[in-house]
Amino acid sequence: MPTRHITRAAVLSLVLAASTLTACSGGTSGGQKPVSADDLVSSLPAAKGDVDQVTWNLTGGEPDTLDPANAATTQSGQVVRNLCDSLLTLDAKFNLKPNLASYRQQSPTELVLTIRRNTRFWDGSTVTAEDVAYSLRRSADPSKISSYLFANVDSIRATAGDRVTVTFKRPDEMFTSELANMVVLKKAFAEKAGARLGTPAGGLMCSGPFKLDRWTSGDSITMSRNDAYWNHDRRPFAKSVKFTFVTDATALAQSLDAGEIDGAYELSASSVPALQKSKEGRLVFGLSPQSMNVYVARPDGVMADGALRAALQRMIDRTALAKAVYHGAATPLYTMTAPATWPSGQRTTYAKAYESFETARSYDMDAAKKLVKSSSYKGQQIVLAISAGDDAQSRTAQLLQQQGREAGLSIKIQSMQPLVYAQAGYDASKRKGVDLMLSSNFSATPDPLETIGFLYLPKQTYNYVNYDDPRVTKLFDKARSTFDGTRRAETIVEMQALYEKANTVIPLVSTNTTTFLNSRLTGAITSFAYWSMPQMAYVGAAKK
Repeated sequence: MPTRHITRAAVLSLVLAASTLTACSGGTSGGQKPVSADDLVSSLPAAKGDVDQVTWNLTGGEPDTLDPANAATTQSGQVVRNLCDSLLTLDAKFNLKPNLASYRQQSPTELVLTIRRNTRFWDGSTVTAEDVAYSLRRSADPSKISSYLFANVDSIRATAGDRVTVTFKRPDEMFTSELANMVVLKKAFAEKAGARLGTPAGGLMCSGPFKLDRWTSGDSITMSRNDAYWNHDRRPFAKSVKFTFVTDATALAQSLDAGEIDGAYELSASSVPALQKSKEGRLVFGLSPQSMNVYVARPDGVMADGALRAALQRMIDRTALAKAVYHGAATPLYTMTAPATWPSGQRTTYAKAYESFETARSYDMDAAKKLVKSSSYKGQQIVLAISAGDDAQSRTAQLLQQQGREAGLSIKIQSMQPLVYAQAGYDASKRKGVDLMLSSNFSATPDPLETIGFLYLPKQTYNYVNYDDPRVTKLFDKARSTFDGTRRAETIVEMQALYEKANTVIPLVSTNTTTFLNSRLTGAITSFAYWSMPQMAYVGAAKK
């Protein structure tokens, strides 16, 4: 995939557009009408019949693994949820429901999972408590990205043929909701596959509604319907699904508009104007806890200076960014956790705290310049990494580069090939020489603690700067141990006031899930809940 060349003319054009929008604050001149909550759709009308094949694109590119314990990206997790059953699941409105298992909270420190009867793997063997316990213990291994979700777990035991008991060192309110993203593997297959599990050569053995047929590196992943699937209500309409890996936003939009690809999630904002006019299908926006942020990518280097990080918060015109680059399908964001992650019962508490960050981090170029002058910055080049082919990221980076120049900073944009960029998200060796990363973030459940833990607890995968504040860790543990939503929200807000001061994450905008589906099809889940369910099982013929 060629790296997109960024011309000076393009930079100036974007900045002029942004400036115009800033001057028209509150209006829609020069930008698309912002998408309101009333415009958000959680699912399309149910499918009416079977189809032979659906071709669906993974906008983030080819997954780097299908190992469930490390399938943390939008593309890897999306594929895995169709193949492997999660213990619990979400519906399109993020409500937690039983799936392969039901659960009972016996006490604050004991959780019992009961496996549904007559559930079988693709090879016809029965899903056992040993398989479930093995899968959970495997995910808890410290070498896996998912391991921090098990920090409070004391033991995981198969206590009957259909029952698994999880005990905790301390109460853990977060664990149960995360069961919607914990899937079950066949123990014997996984042990035999070893390190090859979840690779093109090693494959998977699961019990989901689709079976993995083949993974052709660099080309596609195909899966076929599991006609013996235990959940008759969720039997797929598509006999086969082919996942493609087109990452160039323009090329993808053209393929969708031509009907060569049936659908895709998480489309680049640059595709919105063209696809909204498509006669081949429809574009839909859904509620999502996702956001686009700038991450300080390493603990040393020029961005180790706190004043410089604070300057980034003030130099960014988020309102102009949301309108000029995201065409209104995004909202300015001022904290690392997006409002969509706030539990509905405690939104007032979170919103009140949010207002102070909105004020303190509002666009103020003079304040940004003063912070740069007060820092140790001596004109060093600041390297900002983006994913090649993502036009929205490219335009966002250009805006940051221009506004950085105005504040007195020299920012170099470095495009990475999508697979390398995805690996850089969890592998520091791939981020060598990078000071900042422009990247999306999401919480798979409506709980702020998930992303806070990944970013601000010591030694966690996405804690790029080795952030370690014992007060934050203590408050995190307190919130995680609190089942009362009101008290937990108060603790999270107290913790937020501490970790946000470090400015290790510069929030830009919260984004909606943007989905395109060909008119011959319907049924798609269009909220971000799709990531926690076998979303391809819902897609089928629009007509009988």
